[in-house]
Amino acid sequence: MMEIQVKQEAAETSPLMGLLAHLAPGPLLSWGLLEVIGLFPVSVDQEQRHARFAPPLRSLELVGSPSYGTLVLRNRATDGVLVLPMHVGFFQPGAQNHATSRVLILDAGETLTVDDCFCIQQSQSGTLRQAQQRFCMLPLGLRRAAFELQGVKDFSQLWKAIAAYSRRYGINYGGHLERWLRPSFSQLLPYRHALELQPGQVGAAFFLAGRLVGVELAPNSAYWAELMPILLIYCYGAAALLAQRQGRALARSTLDLTGLRDLDDLQRRLEEARREEQRLYLAQLCSVAELHKHARLVEVHAGLRVLSISHSEWFGQAVYADSEVVYLSLFRSEL
Repeated sequence: MMEIQVKQEAAETSPLMGLLAHLAPGPLLSWGLLEVIGLFPVSVDQEQRHARFAPPLRSLELVGSPSYGTLVLRNRATDGVLVLPMHVGFFQPGAQNHATSRVLILDAGETLTVDDCFCIQQSQSGTLRQAQQRFCMLPLGLRRAAFELQGVKDFSQLWKAIAAYSRRYGINYGGHLERWLRPSFSQLLPYRHALELQPGQVGAAFFLAGRLVGVELAPNSAYWAELMPILLIYCYGAAALLAQRQGRALARSTLDLTGLRDLDDLQRRLEEARREEQRLYLAQLCSVAELHKHARLVEVHAGLRVLSISHSEWFGQAVYADSEVVYLSLFRSEL
């Protein structure tokens, strides 16, 4: 049985730069092939400044789906802005399941109609009904396709990518995402419990077999507490299962025990190895944090700016309040 490994006991205090300015990395945790470095605000007032952003699960209401590919969403919060994460999915029995293509911003009490969503259940009839319901998220392996299809008003556009994704698991379910998700859910759920939320955490960097594959940031800790389990189960947990199926393994260096004197010497060597490993992981994170140089403005709403990032094998969106990043979802397309 796999065990959680806490590889760095004390959180680093040096702030990152670029997209991750004003944040500090925490300890590196792992569960199998999936590893996570938490992200924390450097200052206490940062959490207070971002308190106006509403947590998504308790604030979002699905008003309905008037036609395939269109969702009507409402922010139930009366005094908070809702930044709805990229690529969230809605499942209801007897209805055509849908997923969004991009970040959505809803001001307090606002109702928004979004017409570039995806049907993710090929050949299923029926439209989504009004509900304050939980949402899931597209697996990491589908997110580039969803990103590149934003703005395309064709509800069937993601079916081909879903079918190709399912075949990577050795199954052929066409454009029916839930036919892969349901039988895999028991294998995905442990990621939620193994990689625990840390107090004050507002984001995380996700590594797969030692390689950075995603960086996610929420406006505040209450928002992140709702988002992190969804990311672990549906997005990055799904990628870890696929990597496991492909036989990938963590590339860890062997601890040099030559001339070991005593337990104190062993502890010192372990701490040095952990610091070096943390340094290598943070080097990957610092490189990606510079991708703000490749961002382009796509929307301004409720006093916030939405920017899209597409550079090399990295894709995603960031939301700025003035000069601060309050939401970020960056993901690697080639795993």
